[in-house]
Order: sequence, then structure tokens, then C-alpha cells
Amino acid sequence: MRDNVFLENKKELELADFMNYADGSRGNLGKDIPVTIYRLLEYSIREQLIRQFGKETQIQVFQDAGFRAEIKE
Repeated sequence: MRDNVFLENKKELELADFMNYADGSRGNLGKDIPVTIYRLLEYSIREQLIRQFGKETQIQVFQDAGFRAEIKE
């Protein structure tokens, strides 16, 4: 996997980092499911992928999923 300059020297995320929520930051998710549920799911999947397959594979899976979803900024 090639080096990602945005990940260099980045603090390892913990559950508290994922659960940090600012009102109005993700209004497009709607009111049916709180954003904390999505973040808890993302954190759980991330941690399990790291445990089973390693950090590099976890990053690759998340990148591939983002490309599959055609996320464009």
C-alpha cells in the first residue's frame, strides 16, 4: 500500500474520538437514527478489521468502500 501523507503522524483514533459530535455537522443523516449509532458502527467495524487483518488492510477496505460509494468532495 502506498504511503498516505494525510495519515502520517496522525493520532490513533479511539472510541471517544468517533463519538465526538457537533450539532448540525451531519444533518443529512436524518432524525431516524442518531449519528452516534453510525459512528459506533464505524468504530466497531474499523477495530475488528484491524484486529483480524491488520491496519493496512483496514485502511484499504475503507478506501475501497469510499470509492465504491463514489464519495466526491
